Amino acid sequence: MQQRATATHRGQIIFKDALAQQLCEQGAPTEATVHPHLAEIHSDSIILRDDFDSYHQKELNPNIWVECNNCETGEQCGAIMHGNAVTFCEPYGPRELITTGLNTTTASVLQFSIGSGSCRYSYSDPCIIVSYAKNNTADWIQLEKIRAPSNVSTIIHILYLPEDAKGENVQFQWKQENLQVGEVYEACWALDNILIINSAHRQVVLEDNLDPVDTGNWLFFPGATVKV
Repeated sequence: MQQRATATHRGQIIFKDALAQQLCEQGAPTEATVHPHLAEIHSDSIILRDDFDSYHQKELNPNIWVECNNCETGEQCGAIMHGNAVTFCEPYGPRELITTGLNTTTASVLQFSIGSGSCRYSYSDPCIIVSYAKNNTADWIQLEKIRAPSNVSTIIHILYLPEDAKGENVQFQWKQENLQVGEVYEACWALDNILIINSAHRQVVLEDNLDPVDTGNWLFFPGATVKV
């Protein structure tokens, strides 16, 4: 079939809106693309990982997350790292996200990306507290206090876990501090690419022919697909 096409080379237009012949051969093989599955807990190399793109439904994976107050999964604020993120835009709160119980005895760091993306940001919204609790208690212990996003940048945080945060049943929580009476949250914020690495299975040599891709060798694939 014929259609109009434009071609450029290094920014220079070679031809524009020219009729081009497109050949569509019936039965011809086409390259398929695969997005690696990056939502898991307790694998050999990963204790927790979620890119919020790998669960088959547009919601949180119930095997990883047990509670999410006033959040949505999707691209409400555009791309924080890539694709979907878990977004908090409800102005009245509360805003929090809690993991399932994890075995963190061999964990070393907690990594995550946070930003406002294309949504409104604020200079005055309350801070976001990252905490942990052990053995299904409600006694949350603060790991880090993070300022709510005040510009369009995405920031990757890496929090080293203290010995007290390592155990056989540990949960992690992201929660924005409560508002004063009569106040509302002015802005949105979102989390993406949350990761806890299993330090018991550190590889000395990386070798991967990507056929098939071994997700244990890679943390995330922002914006990438694997051709098969």
